[in-house]
Amino acid sequence: MTVTNKTFSSISDFNQNLDLSHLKKETTLLQIFSGLVEKAEIQEIQSILTKKNHNINFIGTTTAGEIFQGKAIEKSITVSIISFENTTVNEGYFAGDDDFETGRKIAAELISYNTKAMILFVDGLVSNGNDIIDGIASINNRIPLAGGLAGEDGRLENTYIFDQNGIYNKGCVCIALNSDILNVYTDYQLNWQAIGKTMTVTKAEKNRLYEIDCIPIDKMYTKYLGEEVGQNLPFSAVEFPLLKIEDDGLEVCRTFTHQFDDGSLLTIGNLEVGDKVRFSFGNIDLILKNATSHITQYATLHPEVLFVYSCAARKSLMQSKINHELLPLNKIAPNVGFFTYGEIYHKNNKVSLLNESFTLLALCEQEHQESTQIIKNENVKLPKKKINNFLQDKHFLILNALTNLSNRVIMELEEAQQQLREQSNRDFLTNLYNRRYFSEVSKNIVDVSRRENKSSSIISIDIDYFKKINDTYGHHVGDEVLKKLAEILQSNTRKSDIVARFGGEEFIILLPFTNIQGAQKIAKKLKETVEKTPVEIDNIITVPFTISIGIATIEEYDLIIDEVLNRADKALYQAKENGRNQIVIGS
Repeated sequence: MTVTNKTFSSISDFNQNLDLSHLKKETTLLQIFSGLVEKAEIQEIQSILTKKNHNINFIGTTTAGEIFQGKAIEKSITVSIISFENTTVNEGYFAGDDDFETGRKIAAELISYNTKAMILFVDGLVSNGNDIIDGIASINNRIPLAGGLAGEDGRLENTYIFDQNGIYNKGCVCIALNSDILNVYTDYQLNWQAIGKTMTVTKAEKNRLYEIDCIPIDKMYTKYLGEEVGQNLPFSAVEFPLLKIEDDGLEVCRTFTHQFDDGSLLTIGNLEVGDKVRFSFGNIDLILKNATSHITQYATLHPEVLFVYSCAARKSLMQSKINHELLPLNKIAPNVGFFTYGEIYHKNNKVSLLNESFTLLALCEQEHQESTQIIKNENVKLPKKKINNFLQDKHFLILNALTNLSNRVIMELEEAQQQLREQSNRDFLTNLYNRRYFSEVSKNIVDVSRRENKSSSIISIDIDYFKKINDTYGHHVGDEVLKKLAEILQSNTRKSDIVARFGGEEFIILLPFTNIQGAQKIAKKLKETVEKTPVEIDNIITVPFTISIGIATIEEYDLIIDEVLNRADKALYQAKENGRNQIVIGS
């Protein structure tokens, strides 16, 4: 391949000095990174490109800064021209009302049997880039994807993508690289430092985040990071994004582009209910320390060109030091790219939309025996440099130590608090949850069930003739019956179900997101298991017992849990009236 990367200081410079002659449409990859972000400026750039070569295809994006030969620059027009020898190029623009379906359409129309990689530029503020790449992966998750979300000058107002046919503020322009010999490598670096406790996303709809730990997200930022941060969202959260760790160990930051009137935030990339997140901050020393750690790995690939798609927030944090991360790339191959509002990363058949990260796509058409080493050496660590002088600069060591100390103290406090909470929430005899804890949790379940329009159910249980068991065998045997029933209830319900002792011989089970039919099946299984499981005392006394059960379902009109409990209690009373060892559904 032949690599030509150039940067131009103005539209006039671009017009006078850009040469697109002698380029073949089918084998040319042409990317435009424009630091000029107004639509009128993009129109001029597009017009010049078309005049220079009306047959050539290209993809372009506005940026939050450009990357050229290991340096960060601004307000330039940076161009990358790759003339392949044995690789062909397909280009297209795609958009629609459903971003996931847009991704599926991209895959269906552009991916062929020998597609080796795809480069995508997605608008930075309108489309859900996460859904687009997920749509592509739903058709084919093996093709490496790279690129990013269009940027601009930080106002979060308008971003544009473009090709030879138009300029767009929604959708995706993309190029597929088809070849039998093209070698492709992707990489990413983050090095953001997690701080504070682990929290749980409790309300989110794809890329709109409402609550963490049942607290509105804007209130959560104010609570932990102060009023100044909370009052200046979404811009203030760039320095303190949420960090989550995927099941495969990939660290993913989530930052925001918009705050709605209700305080919820529009995230770059999706979050799901149940995701575990922590606040984080950019540790410049950690970033710089790891800047060259992968350079030897890149070298083993012998790339002919490196495309770099790095986060605008990374540049904002590091300022002039950003070049310390970029300059080492010059030792490997020609490099070019841009600062994005979200980075597309692919590894091990999984595609992700990242924030705050540095991503890289390396290409090579030449064969090298060492090229496979890059995969095997991914986790190579450079030897640690030992401090042997107290006058040495130890800023990184101090910051890292204080962060570790803070996180350790938080962890130990959380563990101690959790133990105290567990003790106060448990019944001393059966170790089931007590009535107080059940009341607290059930209120949240009622709210969630009504909000999500999903059924949840309650099972109320009473041991039949329990007073007779106490009078006949003694209270110590009655206690064993209570413990045996608790054991049966726990072993025959899900981890998500809340099993509690309400007092005496009365038990209650909350079944989140379970309709009346599901509750009936569980109740039937419990009743039959109890019938088959008598209590044995010292291998001498065998005490059979049965239970009566009432069931009620949380309805849309239920405003408080007590209304549901009353229906379950009435059904339980009816089961006893019917002769006990019965199941009755409340109405």
